[in-house]
Amino acid sequence: MERLIPIAFREILPEFIWNALTEVSLLFQAISSTTLDINEVKELEETAAIIVCNLEKIFPPAFFDSMEHILVHLPYEARVGGPVQYRWMYPFERFLCNLKKKVKNKAAVEASICEAYIVEEISTFTTHYFELDVICKKRRPGRNDDGLNNENIEHMSIFNHPGRPHGASKMRYLIGEERHVAETYIVANCPEAHPYYETKARRTVESRWTEAAFQEDEVESVPIVTTENEIQPLHDINGIANYQDFAANNIDEEGDSFEDYETNDDDDEALGQDEDDEDDDDDY
Repeated sequence: MERLIPIAFREILPEFIWNALTEVSLLFQAISSTTLDINEVKELEETAAIIVCNLEKIFPPAFFDSMEHILVHLPYEARVGGPVQYRWMYPFERFLCNLKKKVKNKAAVEASICEAYIVEEISTFTTHYFELDVICKKRRPGRNDDGLNNENIEHMSIFNHPGRPHGASKMRYLIGEERHVAETYIVANCPEAHPYYETKARRTVESRWTEAAFQEDEVESVPIVTTENEIQPLHDINGIANYQDFAANNIDEEGDSFEDYETNDDDDEALGQDEDDEDDDDDY
């Protein structure tokens, strides 16, 4: 917060409002630093009250409560107790939140927490007797874990990249343009297809050589062999699995569903039809 507010609102807010918010940000930056200067902290004790007064000139009285006025006491606490990162309450608040989730019987709060702890410890202990390939709470991969790049997977190298999909998959068939793009990308980027790509490189782009490349008789003449020496003809690409989310490179990407594209296309067609109707009305 103390670093983003001055940058985010520099060109949006008036100067006097931006200056007041920037002073608050600088105050939090000073007391949150790893090392504190006693003289600087004493100056902040004097300027903290002025900063609160400047905020009272901007925001309505209903905005202020006890939390906003604590700002006056923060520099003194930093001078007495040291840097604030060693006194944050966030870890304890998160721990209390976990305890509240364990409470099932509000008439016996402590007993509910104890029973939940016993169940959790038993389940954790029993997981040590499971096989290593069994996914449990302690062995569950992270949210954006890429997984392992297993070279023994029976796929072409272009489809053997680390990553992990989320949710259930939906099968759909590639339409003409999508299939053409997929086939072109595979032939151009898959190492197993390089021998065939070199034989067809002299043809022009306009000759539709990609469609001819995926005919059965020509693919059988230059087969694409996987690690198990099984022929994987490229012309078998018809149906694909569609996922909403896919985690790769520690990033969780959210993809659009095929129905969204269909809706957009229908909207565009309807929009084009409306424009044609307007043109016809203008002609009349």
